[in-house]
Amino acid sequence: MKKVFALLFTVMVLTVGLVLFAKAPSVSAKAAPDAALVGMNTEDATIHGLAGEKPLFINFWATWCPPCVGEMPAIEAMYQKYGDQLNFAAITIDEDTAAAAAFLESRGLTLPVYTGDLNKLGNDYQLDFIPRSVLIGTDGSILAEYTGGMNEAALEAFLSKAF
Repeated sequence: MKKVFALLFTVMVLTVGLVLFAKAPSVSAKAAPDAALVGMNTEDATIHGLAGEKPLFINFWATWCPPCVGEMPAIEAMYQKYGDQLNFAAITIDEDTAAAAAFLESRGLTLPVYTGDLNKLGNDYQLDFIPRSVLIGTDGSILAEYTGGMNEAALEAFLSKAF
């Protein structure tokens, strides 16, 4: 009889432990807000349109932001390396788009650069600080987000979350 009670007690303790300490089911990923994008060196697009084809890497940047300017060569290198597997959208938050266009030309950057409704983009993507990178899956969910400059190795690790 004592063995039965001991067994029942053990089963009860294990059940309570599993209920209390079991990993909660994962919450579905946050959906990426859509926005119209005006192409500066490419065709106009939308965020959802670009993410629907293949995963989308977005980088919010500005010409007056030293970390943004510093990471552009790494982003360009990743665009050259992964452009067939990922869509890229470097979205400038420069109000002076002529300055952004001059920057692109002076640096020989070929990655797709866009602008758009800066207020909407700022609110939707919490652009309190830049550079800000967002990785969006083909289902429209945000796979990863990062605020701050990245070197080539960090950027490659960030992009690997899309594969």
